[in-house]
Amino acid sequence: MKTRKIIFGIALIVLAFSTLFMSIIPSIYAQNKAGKIDKEVDVNFSFLKKEKSPYVLLYFGYVGCTTVCGPSLEEINEIYKNLDNKKFSFYFINLLENTQKQNVELFAKSFNEKFKGVYLEKKELKSVIETLRVKVLPSLVDKYELDHSSFLYVLKKHKDAYKQISIYTARPFKKQIIINDLKNI
Repeated sequence: MKTRKIIFGIALIVLAFSTLFMSIIPSIYAQNKAGKIDKEVDVNFSFLKKEKSPYVLLYFGYVGCTTVCGPSLEEINEIYKNLDNKKFSFYFINLLENTQKQNVELFAKSFNEKFKGVYLEKKELKSVIETLRVKVLPSLVDKYELDHSSFLYVLKKHKDAYKQISIYTARPFKKQIIINDLKNI
């Protein structure tokens, strides 16, 4: 029994430090108060093949996440309402495998009817996560939850594909700074 308590205590400490690392450390490298990090990464994601917008915003989370994803999507909705919808599209990428596909789109649209929800099969999701270096850890508290980075990714159309150009890492999102940045790109 004593060994179990020690292992559980260590696991909680590791979880606390990993959460701290995922949420605070990126802001140290940021160029402004919104936690903006300019970073170019070529992407060629299949779910963007038919996208026409010159800019795409991505957020990673999962259906049913009420503590982080819900508030973040509310903030992103406020940002999105201040942008030119012909210039920007928004995609919510589901991270939890046991989610029903149709629920991802419904979840995204519950925040804004123009939001697109994306369910990816395991192999493609892994590739997207690795390409953009999204941090995802299984929750130690609930097997149906994930601990994940809560960042807003900005992609720009580049030839026939997209290129990540920046990431906003500060939470809660600094909405007015992000709106001004995106209006001026």
